[in-house]
Amino acid sequence: MELRQLRTFEMVAEYGSFTLVARELRISQPAVSAQMQALENELGVRLLERLPRQVLLTPAGEVLHDYARRLLNLEFEAQRALSELRGSQDSSLRLGASPTIGAYVLPQMLADFKRQYPALRLIAEIRATYYVAEALQAHAIDVGLVEAAVDSDALVVETFLNDELVLTVPAGHPWAGRTSVAPAELQGQPLVAREPGSGGRMLVEESLRALGVEIVPLLELGGIEAIKNAVLAGLGIAFISRHAIKAEERLGTLVAVAVEGLDLRRPFYCLQRRELYVSPVIRAFLDLVRQARQQA
Repeated sequence: MELRQLRTFEMVAEYGSFTLVARELRISQPAVSAQMQALENELGVRLLERLPRQVLLTPAGEVLHDYARRLLNLEFEAQRALSELRGSQDSSLRLGASPTIGAYVLPQMLADFKRQYPALRLIAEIRATYYVAEALQAHAIDVGLVEAAVDSDALVVETFLNDELVLTVPAGHPWAGRTSVAPAELQGQPLVAREPGSGGRMLVEESLRALGVEIVPLLELGGIEAIKNAVLAGLGIAFISRHAIKAEERLGTLVAVAVEGLDLRRPFYCLQRRELYVSPVIRAFLDLVRQARQQA
């Protein structure tokens, strides 16, 4: 296998079309087809299903696609490491973050880091914890910042910030002037929640269940901003990260109310691969993360 073939194969898998790949690479469509045929002949398996209007991966193609992405990401890392050793200023840092961190914690960290490395190219991908961990192990990103612990022998997991999910109500709500509410009072309240499977939602449900309270959300939304806007509109109440409502608390539009006996504190985690070589840029960002932990 040649890296050139794998790059073309990865593009075919992404675009699902020989024609689009040929246009992107500025070569002929038969040249793309010939590369893929040569790759299949060398490996002795069929990688692509060639349909009239689309090209799909076969099961063997799915397997190779996973390895091809890893190899190409490693090639990128090798080039970057050598570039840094030459003193080049065109290095980059690829980060992955889960939604709460990506929206409310990471921007300030990136601003601080950019002041130290103004020529650095920063690339951030906001995905669920599971996808961030997978991308890290596939060498698609350099560092992951997530809201749930990850169990993997291939990764180093460190806590770096503390968070707390708080019961949040709009300013005009009857509970807005109270210091706390009893868990039983939540029963029957219109609750706005994240989608099933969300780590934050599972933490809330399990913690309330331990206090003898079962809640059924009135409304399920996939994004934190959508949930905040629903609460602001008076559609219900919600458990939201303290980091996510700082601005609204300052403005007085949202109010955090304590729930007696309920502890929804949780750590945020920094993920990195277990490997011998860590580039100076990655090491500097990890130092920034550890500073955030010390200042918290």
